[in-house]
Amino acid sequence: MKRRHLAVVVVAAISATAAPVPAAATTPDAWGQAAAHATGDHFNAGETRLTPAAAAKLKPRWNVPLAAATCAAPAVPLVGANRLVTAASYRISGYDATTGAPVWQTPATSRKTDISLAAIVGTRLIAQSRDCRSGKTFLAAHDVTTGKELYRKRIPETMYGLLVDKGVVVGSVWDATISKYGIRAYRVADGSRVWARVGSIGGETIAAGGRILVVGDGTTTAVDVTTGKALWPAGAGCFTPIGGSPDGSTFYMRCDPDGRIRSVSAATGAVLETFPSHGATTGFATDGKRIYLHTLDNETIAVDARDGRRVWTASFAEDAPITFAIGGGVVYGWRDTGLPLAAFDARTGSPIKLDAKTSALRGAPMVANGRLYGTTGSTVTTYAP
Repeated sequence: MKRRHLAVVVVAAISATAAPVPAAATTPDAWGQAAAHATGDHFNAGETRLTPAAAAKLKPRWNVPLAAATCAAPAVPLVGANRLVTAASYRISGYDATTGAPVWQTPATSRKTDISLAAIVGTRLIAQSRDCRSGKTFLAAHDVTTGKELYRKRIPETMYGLLVDKGVVVGSVWDATISKYGIRAYRVADGSRVWARVGSIGGETIAAGGRILVVGDGTTTAVDVTTGKALWPAGAGCFTPIGGSPDGSTFYMRCDPDGRIRSVSAATGAVLETFPSHGATTGFATDGKRIYLHTLDNETIAVDARDGRRVWTASFAEDAPITFAIGGGVVYGWRDTGLPLAAFDARTGSPIKLDAKTSALRGAPMVANGRLYGTTGSTVTTYAP
């Protein structure tokens, strides 16, 4: 393998914005969905301990098993309420997120079962399980601190691309009765269905301001997550979301990697700003002040979340980060298997050197509880100062 040496050069730091204000005490410190939140922001505003200085001291501390099994690939882990939750080998496990000690585990099913973890909402874990032979699918809620099952209900179709917003879990389905894609929504509180409609999710599976974008019959419509009602039709141009602002006020759209990003009001559908071109870009993460992207020029760039103006650039000799996670004023970028994570001061782009053992990670980490959590082959490994 050719040598991949990190060569980060901060090209420009042209923002005069103030240092981030610490998150309010009421902001949850959790990574409760696959992309942290329904907005797909990959940002934990409640994480304040892993500052740039602390991040430089991260070391691997402990790990927990995450083995694959027939018909059941491990689910994306989640962190919340001081629990690291995994789903693998036909069961769900809850660990102390600080020490890694096992706290609870569901009984292994007698039949091969594929389990998806939708979200941790407060102290409630929402999960979906599908019997690999019969296809029967169930939606369940557990107390994430104890593992106690709060309800388990049969649902008629397996959902994909699960997200939770405004007390509702939403997913895409294939409706075999009409041979069309559909959207289904269930209440987190009791597992009852609240609405269903024909259509498919447009772009990334995200919600902003309690809206999701649904594509049907060649049109795109913003739909209320809680009711399923259409709120506004997409206007001219491409309305394919890549993410949303942490406060839920804004969708960010991009037709394709070469297209310019547009910000769109989640409330009305009005285009707020069309960003300047930064060449072909992929990836997305935002802390509400800046958006972090991968460019095909082997760069990580930070652009102003309001107008798209480039704030800083980090250049790499090769293998620039392609996925990101943000917490404590630090942006973590996953580059490739076998390479250490890249890390930057979110405000200035100054590089932060991380432990070489972060090269074991298979993707961008979860940032919560003063730690990094990430999959490393058949385990979840935790890094802490």
